[in-house]
Amino acid sequence: MLHEMIFAGFGGQGILTLGMTVSYGAVDQGLETSWIPAYGPESRGGTSNCTVMVSDEKIASPVTTTPGAIIVLNEPSFAKFITRLKPGGVAVCNRDLVVSGTDRQDIEVVWISANTEAKALGNLLTMGNICLGALNARAGFLSREGIEQGLSHVFSGSKAKLIPLNMQAYDRGVELAQAVAVR
Repeated sequence: MLHEMIFAGFGGQGILTLGMTVSYGAVDQGLETSWIPAYGPESRGGTSNCTVMVSDEKIASPVTTTPGAIIVLNEPSFAKFITRLKPGGVAVCNRDLVVSGTDRQDIEVVWISANTEAKALGNLLTMGNICLGALNARAGFLSREGIEQGLSHVFSGSKAKLIPLNMQAYDRGVELAQAVAVR
């Protein structure tokens, strides 16, 4: 089992944190993982993405040009990565910031109004974990416990109080992935 994923959006949306969450969770579950961030010189507002691999075997290369799963939180990321998604792959897209669509019939596209859902939870920064829950519900790369363990590494010390809210966001994403029509 090898899961090749790319998470992409604007800097400040928590993209790199999503990748770290998955990678830490994979390690805690005894899986092999890699996490490679890529971002522009801007710390907030510029483009940001990361490539994450999760496998039960050694990972030969931490780079992929054709991921099997993507999360895209904004329009530029959608334009860049939707064409790279391998046939049969899963894309979770933030409908609040991605206005275009795709004609591809060989992939599964899950549209989530991530900003709207995150605001309903009281914290816009949970949008990424909503999308992560939706992606994991469709692609199945980690257990819920693995995600929670990953969050415990990312949000340690005084930030540990953010774990319950982010798990609530993750669970909401799972619910939405099971309820929304796919296209």
